[in-house]
Amino acid sequence: MGTILPLKNQEKQKSNGVLIVDDMRIMRLVLSSILKDAGIPILGEATNGREALEMYSSIRPAVVVLDILMPVMDGFTALEKLMAYDSEANVVICSTLQQKFHITKALKAGAKDFLIKPFRPDLVRKVVQSLLLKNTTVHQYPSYLILD
Repeated sequence: MGTILPLKNQEKQKSNGVLIVDDMRIMRLVLSSILKDAGIPILGEATNGREALEMYSSIRPAVVVLDILMPVMDGFTALEKLMAYDSEANVVICSTLQQKFHITKALKAGAKDFLIKPFRPDLVRKVVQSLLLKNTTVHQYPSYLILD
């Protein structure tokens, strides 16, 4: 449990929507509200990384909004496993952890962007809509913040 085998040749088309992963119900509600108000479909919600992995393989969301600090399986582990499963996964990390180390770790592991809680609704919408439109998002962080 908590492991999914890598995709072969993008076996299943991605759905045009978002999977929200956060252990705090209020954060899932806030994100859901921000995205629904922008007309972005919410395909599912998970409370930890393990649930996210199980849901991802069946619903194939276009974007995953993923918290870092969660029980059972944290966001970094889930990100690593998601990227091993689908190297083209669009994962946006959302966390209160905003140190350079965490941002760098997430972006180097394959996250498309890193949003800091509390959320700026306009930025959440912009990042998710860009990924839904299949734009390659260049994260918002200047290169000097990214550690080697």
